[in-house]
Amino acid sequence: MKKIFYILSVFILCVSIQHVVHSQSDAPELSSDCLEERKVRDEKHVKNIIQDIKSTFNLNIDEHSFWEVSKRDLEAAHLMYGGKENDSYYNSLTKIYDSGGFSEQPSLFVRAQEA
Repeated sequence: MKKIFYILSVFILCVSIQHVVHSQSDAPELSSDCLEERKVRDEKHVKNIIQDIKSTFNLNIDEHSFWEVSKRDLEAAHLMYGGKENDSYYNSLTKIYDSGGFSEQPSLFVRAQEA
């Protein structure tokens, strides 16, 4: 009796797992239009957040006086100017990119004279 119960339990478990696996493979996917709309919406959201930060802290930031620096640009500049291994300034700047928790790659803005 225990063997029959065990075999029946395993059979029911296998059937239910198979059903779950097949139902997930038929899951709907987002269309390319929807993905594009999501990207545009996210960009607008980021711009609104940046504008809110600028107005809240009274920052005088315009696109002409600051350069946007990517992690790759930062690494290239670090190598060009010596590439010290224990450079605390460089390490503090790269923590911005390595901290995670962002939906997109974070941006670092630097004035031309500070670069």
